[in-house]
Amino acid sequence: MPSRTRRIGRGDRLRVAVLMGGPSSEHEVSLSGGLKVVEALDPTRFEVRPVVIARDGGWFVPPRGQVARGVPSFDPHRLDGWKRIRGTLPAILALAEWPVDVVVPILHGRFGEDGTLQACMAAAGIAFVGSGSAASAIAMDKVHTKEILAYHGFATPPFEELATEEIHRGLGDRAEDLVAEHGAPLVLKDPLGGSSLEVRIADDAREVAVAIEELVPPATRLMVEAYVPGRELTSAVIHDRERGEPIALPIVEIRPRKARSFDYHEKYATDGAEELCPAPIPEAVEQEARRIGLAVHEVLGLEGLSRTDLILDEQGVLQVLEVNTLPGMTEQSLVPRAAREIGMSFPALVENLIRTA
Repeated sequence: MPSRTRRIGRGDRLRVAVLMGGPSSEHEVSLSGGLKVVEALDPTRFEVRPVVIARDGGWFVPPRGQVARGVPSFDPHRLDGWKRIRGTLPAILALAEWPVDVVVPILHGRFGEDGTLQACMAAAGIAFVGSGSAASAIAMDKVHTKEILAYHGFATPPFEELATEEIHRGLGDRAEDLVAEHGAPLVLKDPLGGSSLEVRIADDAREVAVAIEELVPPATRLMVEAYVPGRELTSAVIHDRERGEPIALPIVEIRPRKARSFDYHEKYATDGAEELCPAPIPEAVEQEARRIGLAVHEVLGLEGLSRTDLILDEQGVLQVLEVNTLPGMTEQSLVPRAAREIGMSFPALVENLIRTA
């Protein structure tokens, strides 16, 4: 394998691979984000190689000559003439032999966000945008994340984990017990799910039982969380290269139009949630939400960027819901929207992430 150290002269273009797609339920969202990132990179300063990972795990890369002419205009659903690489290890080795300078993973959920890919790239000596394998794995697991944050004193809705052997044992009675303990509504999540598709809100014991049946399988364990009414906020963090440290971006408030929570439809549909930045909240709440986002980023050992989702409850307390280590990356996504409030355009944000990595 070639040396991973490459001297970059003033006239050299950084070699950047943008990974998109993948096997998770957010495959299509990932393709949209990856395409936007490719389009945002200046071909006079970056040699960009888009890489599409199919749902079955195959990796597709464009012909080398096509990349040499600059950023190709491509449709990630039409990959005629692209080379298919079977298996993650051969694909990672192919990137190392290119040699790639930085990988930008625009991937969500299992494989892309759970530390698996990050461990492979670290083993190959490839720099990449985002957190390392250990921090990614911890933040991906909603139960482990909440356990760590609760230990460090962060407010978070009451929760418990249903292990595999518990899930279908006396399902009706178990559902009744959960409602009696945590109240209703209840939120049920696949703790390793990377999409709101793996979330259910149940209003009573019967709906709890139905939600469990719908989520298992593929989930082998579930997180049950008390539903907390309030205002949904999100606190994004990126690395400030001038300061040499992470900074919290302006807070975004999310107002679902047709649902009680920021579900898949509210996230991605044209008639989905209203997203307000700057959030119309008191300055003290803004500063506290930023402080929490930054503190979560540091406690979990995250790098590059993160997004912490919060609920401002009816008592005025900010509670942490979950953490995203590879949040959506189109111009209209939450992190780019917050970055615009500090004068950072989408291309500038993408370049900042790459230069930081």
